[in-house]
Amino acid sequence: MRMLRLFNAVILTGQLALAVEPQRTQEAKFPPAKDFSIETVAIDLSNPMEMALTGQLVFIAELHGKIKVLDLETGRIHVAAHLETDYRKQGPRWSWDVESGVLGIAVDPHFKKNQWVYVFYTEPGGESIIHDHLVSRFRYEKGMLRKDTEQILLRIPALRDQDRIHESGSLAFDPDGNLLISSGDNQLHTRYLYSARTSADSSVLNGKILRIKPKEEGGYTIPAGNLFARGVARARPEIYVMGCRNPFRISVDQQTGYLYWGENGPADYYCGDLKKIEQSLLPLGYDEFNQARKAGFFGWPFFIGPNECYPSYDFHQQVVTGKYDPEQPINDLEENKGVRELPTAQKPFIWYSHPQSSLFPSLGSGGASAIGGPVYYYNQKAEGDQALPPAFDHHLFIADYARGWVKVVELDENEKMVSIEPFLSQGSFKNPINLKFSDSGELFILQYGNGGWAPNNGGSLVRVRYEIDGGLRGPRVLAARPFRGLDSHHAGTRLLKENHCASCHQSEGVLVGPSWEMIQKKYSHQEPPRDSLIAKIRSGGKGVWGNVYEMPPHPHLKTKEVAQMISAIFSLKLIEHAARGKKVHLETLPSSQYFGAGASELVDGICGDETDLHHDWLGFEGADFSALIDLGKTTAIQRITLSCGQMVSAGVFLPTELRVEASSDGLHFQEVARVSHDVSQREARCKKGVSAFFETLDARYLRVKAKNLGVIPSWHQAKGRKAWLFVDEVMINESD
Repeated sequence: MRMLRLFNAVILTGQLALAVEPQRTQEAKFPPAKDFSIETVAIDLSNPMEMALTGQLVFIAELHGKIKVLDLETGRIHVAAHLETDYRKQGPRWSWDVESGVLGIAVDPHFKKNQWVYVFYTEPGGESIIHDHLVSRFRYEKGMLRKDTEQILLRIPALRDQDRIHESGSLAFDPDGNLLISSGDNQLHTRYLYSARTSADSSVLNGKILRIKPKEEGGYTIPAGNLFARGVARARPEIYVMGCRNPFRISVDQQTGYLYWGENGPADYYCGDLKKIEQSLLPLGYDEFNQARKAGFFGWPFFIGPNECYPSYDFHQQVVTGKYDPEQPINDLEENKGVRELPTAQKPFIWYSHPQSSLFPSLGSGGASAIGGPVYYYNQKAEGDQALPPAFDHHLFIADYARGWVKVVELDENEKMVSIEPFLSQGSFKNPINLKFSDSGELFILQYGNGGWAPNNGGSLVRVRYEIDGGLRGPRVLAARPFRGLDSHHAGTRLLKENHCASCHQSEGVLVGPSWEMIQKKYSHQEPPRDSLIAKIRSGGKGVWGNVYEMPPHPHLKTKEVAQMISAIFSLKLIEHAARGKKVHLETLPSSQYFGAGASELVDGICGDETDLHHDWLGFEGADFSALIDLGKTTAIQRITLSCGQMVSAGVFLPTELRVEASSDGLHFQEVARVSHDVSQREARCKKGVSAFFETLDARYLRVKAKNLGVIPSWHQAKGRKAWLFVDEVMINESD
């Protein structure tokens, strides 16, 4: 994906003679946002590019080579393959290597039968000038993509001689089993009209969306209806759509067969490094959402947006010679090796640039990066009852990576746009990069995380469901978090992550191997405990935890590294108490900014780090805390402690009062304790357990309430604003 364009404020001086985007309020048509749950089902993804769903499995392609598989039934995620690939990074010969890596993924329409997974990735090329993007397929067997089953279907050559961008790489199947492949223009960013050599050149595969039919025995055929028939001189028959700049994330309407994609545009008034073109001759740098009902030419680099023209240019004389005609476009550049006369340029479905569009005002303003999405069809017969409701039937979902929104486009019976409306207008998403629907009608949104190409950038996967609960559940983190409770700043924790130890271990409970907690308890009494473990980890072992669990050898790890990993495991802090792992219901909702993993944060035995309020905490802005805990059976109780934090600089204060109510039936409650604390509101930072002690009482249900300070005091720089209350654990009869 190309780097985001910076906002360039301009004033629109004219208005196109086209229909303005109709607007209607979301509340008038769709259920309120509170009736949708947003669940984070995968975290710690590294540069996730695209996903593919089949049944309860989600395949996720990560830029640097990993293919991860999330099992929605268990919540577990593992690495199914690590492909050797070239990817975007600082280069030894130029400022950046090409925008490459593992870029796209799709599962075969007959996956249950043949287990094929298709991947678009860049073949390692070292320092070579020409490198290939590969479209390959692999068999998924026993939880792994088997490298020895790889079949290369297509090679897309690209150059890497300078700072080139735009490789795209999205994959999608149409209803007839044809595989569509998006390919960026491999642009030399500073050259005006460079893409006439790729996007508008029919003899190359770059800057296109290709369509092929994979054969059962390998290879592919050319389906009827592509832009150029087999045998046409100087034209590749794989081409379905040409004239693309960076067709980022494609989808196919599974009922109509129509193709949709997001098209990333250049800067406004872009002409590369040329200095002799007047700005008035250049169009805005529109991003686009496109619909292709059949094969066609979509304009780039001669046209953009509603077929606004770039001027033609004589590179020898260095003068503007005229402009291109969208009705009869001619690629007359000397470097063009394809056909000279191109098909009529097709207009985009939706287009917008940096200023707010007068035609599509709901798309906003600022930096832009269009992300294509799917068309949703409500299926009353789908399993489960959490599909998006019928109000979204026959709507195209689109996203913008830079602006963080997801929107819905209503389509009429002729597949034309009726309106663009916000989706879940109360929240935004963190760099959405791919949208997909499951068979059961749930929306999955892949979030890239922090921008750039550095590894471990905090990508995640969220699932949106329709749940009429009055908003009580709110956003939740359901993802397995295998390193919770370990010291996040420890060098050994970083090594555990880098070596994918979470594929076999987690904080609690058996996965493939024992949990960190089990390891800690088993070896903590040994002096020193790490000596015997170092040998086991490096050489492998079996039998310590029963014959089921066999640990493979890790000879590549240095002794010092293994010692650090063991030290990190022994940094695990889990608190034993009677409420740990029990049912808990939040009677007041925390802020969506500080929701942690939801209610389970209160009874997971893990206390948060007061220097990191985004993990293991629940934050309440101006609101009191109230939670109902079901211990599962009548229990003798002597002490209840609410673990809280105070960070005065951030407006976070300890509760002014703790109240506890007890019940045996969950219906009739009696107050059993009301306590306060003696910590000054001016104490800059502290972690505090506010405890209530009482004579032993028998109860199954406990309601724990904490009173928020309410308003930040007058001596504080944020005086008058709502105070924050942060809670991370409710402990009952905790061990000292």
